[in-house]
Amino acid sequence: MKIIQLEYFLAIVKYNSFTKAANFLHISQPSLTATIKKMEADLGYDLFMRTTKDIKITEKGIQFYKHATHIVQEYRSTVEKMYDLNITSEPRIKMGMLESTSQWMGKVIKQHHNDYPNQQYRMYEVHDRHSSIDKLLNFDVHFALTNEEITHEDIASIPLYKEPYVLITPKDEFPNQKTITIEHLPLIMPNKNSQVRDHLDDYFNRMNQHPNIVLEADRFESATNFVHLGLGYAVIPRFYYQSNFTNDLDSIKIRPNLGRKIFINYLNKRKHSEQVMSLIQLCIAYWDT
Repeated sequence: MKIIQLEYFLAIVKYNSFTKAANFLHISQPSLTATIKKMEADLGYDLFMRTTKDIKITEKGIQFYKHATHIVQEYRSTVEKMYDLNITSEPRIKMGMLESTSQWMGKVIKQHHNDYPNQQYRMYEVHDRHSSIDKLLNFDVHFALTNEEITHEDIASIPLYKEPYVLITPKDEFPNQKTITIEHLPLIMPNKNSQVRDHLDDYFNRMNQHPNIVLEADRFESATNFVHLGLGYAVIPRFYYQSNFTNDLDSIKIRPNLGRKIFINYLNKRKHSEQVMSLIQLCIAYWDT
């Protein structure tokens, strides 16, 4: 089945008339009727019920309409993007990001944009390593930041920096305390299957400890808000503690140490533009200085 056949079908639904649809499409009515009859024969069911006075779409025709609308919209959007590549030499750079990296990454993008003023960017928040791998292999992003090294023959995985996790608490709840154990504390944890949750679960397993989880949340922003409300304490990366969301909260180093390493990952077999490679190098250089 071809896109043009779907467009013919959608025109008939829009005008509720073969004659009006044919005029809109600039084809003959017999040609349009023959196309729809062939579609119905191929599908094995009627899309319309016809009488001498009017036509009515069938129940199966309604379901077909929903799918056809989506397919035609996607097709038109894709064609538009393909033509856009001929208009601009700087397609949008797409990045898989960790929530906790937005502070420093914003500074790097600003520097990059000074060098390439016409460049546009799109950021996707990715919580687990497998999603990052999929987005890279499917060409959905140019590079991705992860909590763990990606070991894949087609992906370059470069370490950027190490950072500890810290416990955030309401102001002055543990005055003058430099370090803290978290086994028995009421904790606000990331949801299962996120990279950070995997780190925390592994930490407690190694310590042979059972965390007291009172609440689970997708984002550090939500977790810090719950700390503000006195619902418990959250474990977050140290650099996220520097964000605006942690104002009026204290951070305490966790004992024994709990930390992670951040990697930048990109596809080896993909021909990256000068702009993409420049942004990757700026990310690396930011942590080398």
